Amino acid sequence: MLPKQSKADLAKKQKVVEDKTFGQKNKNKSKNVQKYVQSLKQSVEPRPDPTKVAVKKKKEEEKAREKELNDLFKVAVTQPKVPVGVDPKSILCEFFKARQCQKGFKCKFSHDLNIQRKGEKIDIYSDKRDGETMEDWDQETLEKVVEAIYIVHTLNNILSITITQL
Repeated sequence: MLPKQSKADLAKKQKVVEDKTFGQKNKNKSKNVQKYVQSLKQSVEPRPDPTKVAVKKKKEEEKAREKELNDLFKVAVTQPKVPVGVDPKSILCEFFKARQCQKGFKCKFSHDLNIQRKGEKIDIYSDKRDGETMEDWDQETLEKVVEAIYIVHTLNNILSITITQL
């Protein structure tokens, strides 16, 4: 594996190439001079690692394939209008929800999936529990509940007595 070269080292090597080939490029058009100039240029330029080039090419092909699939199966997404006085960052981006937002951090809508849960107001006037009430219980269920409450109260009493004794 070739060592990584800094920009300063690369600039120095290119300067050396310019110094060595000064005047040769234009004055002498022979094949030998041109080969010499080309060999000096190639010795200075870093050669890309073939494995990295292959991985990069594979990623680009995968992105192109994914973009093509998204274009083929694109769902029509519409962004809701923002009411006056409402911060757009408090509204979830519909394109982001469908994984189609191209704007990234420049998008004026929020890309936080938890924003919908935060924005919902709790309705304190309606009961969201199931419709089962104590009147619907049979005798057996009622006895189980009374027994469970009795056990909790006795445990609380025992605990409070133990704490006061310490």
